[in-house]
Amino acid sequence: MAGKRNRILEIKNYLESLGIAVNIGKNKARGNRGVFLRCRNDYRIDVSRNLSEEEIIAVLIHEFAHYLHSCYDRTLTSLDFIFPNITEDIVEELRNITVNQIPKETAASFFNKKESLTKEIKNLSTAIKTVYPGFKSSERYLHIEKQLSFPINHLLKHDKIKIFKHIYSLENLDKEFPSLSLEEKAYILLRSKKRALARINNKISKLNKYYNNNSELFARFLESYMLTPELTKQLAPKSYNIFVNLIKSNRISILSTFCKFIR
Repeated sequence: MAGKRNRILEIKNYLESLGIAVNIGKNKARGNRGVFLRCRNDYRIDVSRNLSEEEIIAVLIHEFAHYLHSCYDRTLTSLDFIFPNITEDIVEELRNITVNQIPKETAASFFNKKESLTKEIKNLSTAIKTVYPGFKSSERYLHIEKQLSFPINHLLKHDKIKIFKHIYSLENLDKEFPSLSLEEKAYILLRSKKRALARINNKISKLNKYYNNNSELFARFLESYMLTPELTKQLAPKSYNIFVNLIKSNRISILSTFCKFIR
């Protein structure tokens, strides 16, 4: 334990020697495990609270990668400084590293939820079509909406509303609005499911964007290279060999020095 604490201190001291302010456990890192911030020529790395020592080391490596990337490319888009003439094979290897580090249950939960919501929307749509054959789940159906008066109509946009200290929610539709027809209730629930599906699709979109973000690909690679070199060599052999030669050549001295603190 003491060894890891000493290593964290060494890494922190080295990063601060580069002019990077390092905060460990002082804030929530903007909702992430860690975050790298740059404002003109001021640099800062925040490491979130309640992380294990292993996690702190991983975060410091990850955020250092963003710092290094920003030194060579402020836009954080090109990886030419590490992988000159980068090929699709290299990009695919970097994706393999990133995908390997994402908890499988994270992606699975999103896609499982999407599948579940899609089925529920289809079932609700079928129920509505038994009364209104022309109904399309992809469009607002004004014929039903015009029948929904205040405060029920507010539940078309929100799962829960508060009016004069009274809370109306979708969970209590039958109790609060017993006169609702089956198709009206189905339409209200369908609108809610579509909002939930939009949120899930947005999360999936962000996850896909994350997989293909060059700065994240490099940061995940460096993290993997430092902490699990054999696995990195297995998943990304071409990238691994290029990186080994880069370190040996000392072409990027701060990177080579940084590696010494980790290994």
